[in-house]
Amino acid sequence: MSDLTGKVFVVTGGESGIGQAIALRAARDGANVTVGGLNAEGLDETVAAMSNYAGDGMALPTDVTDPDQVNAMIAGTVEKFGRLDGVVANAGAFVKQTSFAEMDLDDWNRVVAVNLTGVFLCLQATLKVLLKQGEGGSLLATGSSTAIRPIPGMIPYTASKGGVHQLMRALAIELAEDKIRCNTIVPGVTRTQALMVGGPEYASRGLKYVPMDELVEPEELAALVSFALSDEAPHMTGTLLKVDAGRTSG
Repeated sequence: MSDLTGKVFVVTGGESGIGQAIALRAARDGANVTVGGLNAEGLDETVAAMSNYAGDGMALPTDVTDPDQVNAMIAGTVEKFGRLDGVVANAGAFVKQTSFAEMDLDDWNRVVAVNLTGVFLCLQATLKVLLKQGEGGSLLATGSSTAIRPIPGMIPYTASKGGVHQLMRALAIELAEDKIRCNTIVPGVTRTQALMVGGPEYASRGLKYVPMDELVEPEELAALVSFALSDEAPHMTGTLLKVDAGRTSG
């Protein structure tokens, strides 16, 4: 169990799945957490669940593709908790699997807007606060095993997540002197609501690419993220934090 007592983080996509698990684990480890996302009801459920833990929680419905909303989310967090120690830019978007030749431009633009531009906006808004505070901090973003080992039919998702991987590598170098650590979460095929809605057949299609033939649980990722956010990992930066049941091995 990592110690995040007194620290303050923002987690986007915090209404369900991986983002919710990260927010709850951080609160369990003592952090105060703002959860942002589009589903206000889901965000409220996450905050309600945080009341069982040491850390405090706040929900701020936010569209991560809107700079004004992102800035308001970060400003609201600082106003409530008095400081900011980092962000987990986790909000993501998918589209129906299709061939590249048949891909719709609107689908491409929507996925890139959420998965890459949304990450950029959240990281930049957080970074401005961290630099002003001058005490270091932690920036995390959710990438994907598909950015390392692509799956057919998922070009927009794969390309956007590949951009996230490279963005975080570059930031790790740029911000090293400021003691701001930048890491990427790399989930495998994970047991989330979005996956389970597709049914057993959909999950089984994803598992054919996984050597261990098992779904990753969101809580596994959350435990690793909590460690990466803590003072126990002062030199962990520019790293792919992979929990993928062997998906990207070999």
